[in-house]
Amino acid sequence: MQAFLPPTTDIVLFYENTGSDPDFLSSGMLREAFYKALEKFPIYLGYFRQRTDGGLAIVIDKDDLNMPNYLESTSDILFSDIKSSSYNPRTWPAGLMTTSMFALPDQATGQIKMLHVHIVRFRDSSGVAIFISSCHGVTDATGFYSFVNRWADETRALLTGVPAPEIAVCFDRAVLVGDPTDVRVEIDDLHRLSITNPPPAAIAMASLSPVERNKAIHASTQSANHQGCLYRIGHNNLEYLRDGVQKCTSDGPRLSINDALSALIAKTVSRVQFANMTGLIDQPSKPGDISHLHLTTIACDCRRHLGISDMGYIGNVQYIPMVTNPVERIIQTTTFETLAEAAIKIRHAINRAKAPQIRAYFDMANQHPTLFMSPSITAKMYGLRTIVSNQSRFGLYDIDFGYGTADFATSRPTRFASIASILPTRPPSKDVYVSITDTPAVLESISNNEFWRRFADLVY
Repeated sequence: MQAFLPPTTDIVLFYENTGSDPDFLSSGMLREAFYKALEKFPIYLGYFRQRTDGGLAIVIDKDDLNMPNYLESTSDILFSDIKSSSYNPRTWPAGLMTTSMFALPDQATGQIKMLHVHIVRFRDSSGVAIFISSCHGVTDATGFYSFVNRWADETRALLTGVPAPEIAVCFDRAVLVGDPTDVRVEIDDLHRLSITNPPPAAIAMASLSPVERNKAIHASTQSANHQGCLYRIGHNNLEYLRDGVQKCTSDGPRLSINDALSALIAKTVSRVQFANMTGLIDQPSKPGDISHLHLTTIACDCRRHLGISDMGYIGNVQYIPMVTNPVERIIQTTTFETLAEAAIKIRHAINRAKAPQIRAYFDMANQHPTLFMSPSITAKMYGLRTIVSNQSRFGLYDIDFGYGTADFATSRPTRFASIASILPTRPPSKDVYVSITDTPAVLESISNNEFWRRFADLVY
């Protein structure tokens, strides 16, 4: 089974014990249900291995399973203290997140764990926090949340005595390319170049063992002075933003709220990043130079496009629509007119994400198995870049371990610079959160950006 990107997919769930139940999310019940869920998702018990063709694979050794890192601890913090801070990470228990963005090898085994879980019980049984982290190369967000929900299903089954519903789970990556007779079309230049024109650093990184590669990437990020922030955008503001941008498209394509919000995030973040840069963006000096361009990437689950939504495939099926703009244009003053230019490009890129192109993309990736690091290394060669991941449709507030859904759910609050995550708020609200990671100077500039603050309210 092929695996691609090594970063993690994470969620932190906060559950308040409003009824002061002494058995609230009991340790034994959660642990038993966790291992029942693993029976359906044995891929989390595998090891990263380099294939003979240089590609990356996940291998399950039934005689030597790579057991998840499952921890439980207590905290002297009251749940109400965290809740009253709007779940500001500065109030979280120290060590809640037990792995970094790039999982380091386990001290006992020397291997990379595919799954990390840490359950923290707050003082006076006032609530529980659950941190769950999975290697992205094992599953994408859809597969990850399928596992988390299965864990919740198995927990409720133990509580009620009613067996968890049967689910379909597929691990066969062949479903992504389909039948050889299925239609293919030529993929666009951005995707082709991101794989077939690898920088030397991408080749060097791919040649390392999975353990050494994660160590190297982790070490390269340690000096970065990055912080996270969280904004809330009301649903009325989202509709107003979309409608305002749509009016400036001159009979262009119908835009979604996600198109308009992604454009707003890309322009806001890139403008303040540029303003805080110490050097200048060089103009292209040779063919293929991309340092004068801004790259926007939109994470896209392509199961629906490939017609495999009902198969329960839980591997990494992300296809990343990409858009470039000259830096000098993306940093123009933010107005509905300049947002429309960026949003239209995003919509066109997403519209191109059809089955024939996606299959051709996975064909090409399979033909170049040693170049799996090329897209992420190539992205760093752009003058500026913004990565938008919309997790508002993944049902974070559907995860119910038997005592109701989470009071607050979020991704890892501090990730890489230029990554923005769109997260849901607790139903029935249709607002969204936007989580952004960058330097303190950039985050302060975002908070002072007048156009951004017309729509977004700072949470922390």
